[in-house]
Amino acid sequence: MIYHLLTESEPFSEHFGGALSRWTANVVRDDENSTVVCPWADTSWNFASRRIVALNGLRDYRQWAAFLRRHPLGHFRSALLNHLFRPLTEKLEKGDTLYIHNRPEFALALQSRCQRQGAKLVLHMQNSHLVCFPKPALSELKLDGFVFCSSFLMTEARDHGVPLVNAHVIPNGADERLFFPAVDGKVTARRTATPMVLFVGRFVPEKGAHVFLAAMKSLKEKGIEVSGKLIGSTGFGGRGKSDYLDRLKREKPSNAEFGEYQSGPPLADQYRQAAVFCCPSTWKEPFGMVNVEAMATALPVVAAAVGGIPEIFAQGGGLLVPANRPHELTTAIQLLVTDGGRRAQLSQEAYRSFRDRYRWQIIRAQYRSFLNSLGCAA
Repeated sequence: MIYHLLTESEPFSEHFGGALSRWTANVVRDDENSTVVCPWADTSWNFASRRIVALNGLRDYRQWAAFLRRHPLGHFRSALLNHLFRPLTEKLEKGDTLYIHNRPEFALALQSRCQRQGAKLVLHMQNSHLVCFPKPALSELKLDGFVFCSSFLMTEARDHGVPLVNAHVIPNGADERLFFPAVDGKVTARRTATPMVLFVGRFVPEKGAHVFLAAMKSLKEKGIEVSGKLIGSTGFGGRGKSDYLDRLKREKPSNAEFGEYQSGPPLADQYRQAAVFCCPSTWKEPFGMVNVEAMATALPVVAAAVGGIPEIFAQGGGLLVPANRPHELTTAIQLLVTDGGRRAQLSQEAYRSFRDRYRWQIIRAQYRSFLNSLGCAA
């Protein structure tokens, strides 16, 4: 059995979950030898209930996590995690795999138990948590394998001194049953006189919605016929409020509007109604799954050249600009909304690259190959 252990803040849900939930659902969907361990789950991924373990320990840990990250208290944290995860570790048998997502502290705490019971231990990172982990603790990590969502993230960990063993890059993807190009005659918004530029993401400063709105304001001042639409919320699936979101709504120009948080088919439809996608992240984005969703719908992308984002566009499909530079973002968006030929070229590149690299069936094959290399049953 392969146990996919999500984080304390990641429900196994299409609507309320994030990248970890999405990756796991799409990669192990047809693998009856896999079980998802999470704080809570709903039925949105259509997994049989026997394949989901809602672990009270994860919900309990969420109350402690922020404090323990500020004050590591290594021995106490390991003892606490071993206690909270006992219902899971007691299930482990020789030949099983514990596949931990994004929590090096889970791996560090549970590695001894895995070794004693003959189970493999894998850590899959989708964020830069390893470089924030104390180096003495990192030196104690003894895992069977590492997975990273981008070469950027793997290089960052190696440069920080993480003792990488059997390290592989397996990217994120998009579900082509949901995210596919607009069909002529069915979605006409891309051919209207006012092209729409789409932003999808959480409304937190590092995702750069304020940079996007600054670019939209500049385009309006320049007399460029274009509209902007922002889809998201302060957190996954929620309708939370924040001072940052309030400021965005106060300062937005008249050529931009906010939409409700969406997922699944309604979100995919939003992509198909757009002419250009924009990902203006201001931090070292480890990957950026929204870019791949845009590529799957044959949308040309304007994105910040940060973190793992440039890797996504190694085969074309996007214009990359420096992060947190509204002027450069404005110029790139203007080029695509005014030059139909360039927009069509990038659209074709984006979709071709998606088909070649980011379909879930391709990513699933990479995952199974990695497990086979460890001697795990995949």
